Amino acid sequence: MISEEIEIKHKKIIDVAKNYMNMIKDNEHDINHMYDVVNYTKELLGCMDDNIDKEVCIISAYWHDVGRIKSEIGHEQLSAEMLKEELKNQYYNDAFIDKCYQAIENHKWNMHPTTKEGLLIKDADKLAWLGRGRWLSCLKTKQKLDSLMELLPKLKLEILYFDESKKIYDRDIVNLVRLLYSEIFYDK
Repeated sequence: MISEEIEIKHKKIIDVAKNYMNMIKDNEHDINHMYDVVNYTKELLGCMDDNIDKEVCIISAYWHDVGRIKSEIGHEQLSAEMLKEELKNQYYNDAFIDKCYQAIENHKWNMHPTTKEGLLIKDADKLAWLGRGRWLSCLKTKQKLDSLMELLPKLKLEILYFDESKKIYDRDIVNLVRLLYSEIFYDK
């Protein structure tokens, strides 16, 4: 099943996540970040084997940071709980709910997902540190980017799990430099 079909099939649950994410005012984790994670998830799914649940990954990408509307601390667990409740309300089966829960609950930097879907969501979330949406949001509000800059060197060597993710990192770190260069020198 391709990502567009998945998004149509699960439109209702995805729309709930979008509504939550529109309420988040943190420029590093706003709806632009969510879309970056969704796009990286789709890209990774396109180059991964078929032994991964694409539906779980797409839904989890939309929901991975929803818990931030309640708290930044422990948001990954809150996100998983909120998605679990919403999936139950929409009558999804327990096995599917559990897979989504596991895909989200351990996506923080120092956590270790236990499923392929969880590893993919964590990689997509970390690749989103290179995402256009996040950087443009931060630049627009003149947010200091020190924490982002500290993480970039560690990302490829210490955090990303899949080889495919590391290849995307190599490509997108160059794109990030191009973006920053154009913002600094050409958009004045």
